[in-house]
Amino acid sequence: MYKFLLRPKWIAFHVLIVVLVTIMLMLANWQLDRHQQRIVFNNTLIERVDAPTQPLEQVLETFSSASDAEWRSVVVTGLYLQDHDIQIVNVSQGGQAGFDPVAPLQLSDGRLILVNRGFVPLGGSVLDPPAGTVTLQGRLRASSAKRLGAVSDATSGVLTEVQRIDILRLQQQMPAPLVNVYVELQSSSPADDTTLSRIAEPTFNNGPHLGYVGQWILFSLCALGGWFAIVRREATGKKQSALGV
Repeated sequence: MYKFLLRPKWIAFHVLIVVLVTIMLMLANWQLDRHQQRIVFNNTLIERVDAPTQPLEQVLETFSSASDAEWRSVVVTGLYLQDHDIQIVNVSQGGQAGFDPVAPLQLSDGRLILVNRGFVPLGGSVLDPPAGTVTLQGRLRASSAKRLGAVSDATSGVLTEVQRIDILRLQQQMPAPLVNVYVELQSSSPADDTTLSRIAEPTFNNGPHLGYVGQWILFSLCALGGWFAIVRREATGKKQSALGV
């Protein structure tokens, strides 16, 4: 009764189902891997965010890599340089579009570190950073990676507006070497412009990946169920034909 399954068109159908199910299960496994990566990332993030605040120099000595230093809380003292301000444009926070003003802070050894001072809603303005010696507390961040399909910043010339902080690119227009990380400001003494909003805290959710795992497994089961239903219907039809029903 099931000899029809060995006909060429049915073999092609079986192969199609096997390929589809294999791809769906591979996608489910990929999403499971993404979920596990997210858990590891969140655990690392929580550990670094909850770690005690340390002097910038101490963190840079301990963690030479920007990726290892990222998200750690530091305190840093220096002088803001005038006329080297930058704006990160096309950003949003709390459902509002706006920009982040960024200024270089000169350290005691002459190096500079970029400081993201906060968020300003679109149409707003921001005062110059405080003059004289300032002491800041904030989170360290590494250069931002360019997102797929995002607008690219010019590769040469002086930039006053950027889509992201790329420390190597911005080094071209700075009068002194930049530290390989930048600071997201959380507090300043003396105080910075009160119209600035602090950059939003990082989120620790695990994302939708586990849901996608279930989705792809469900799709694969539907494909197998469809195969079974079609085969059974064909077999039943042939049986009825043989019985003259």
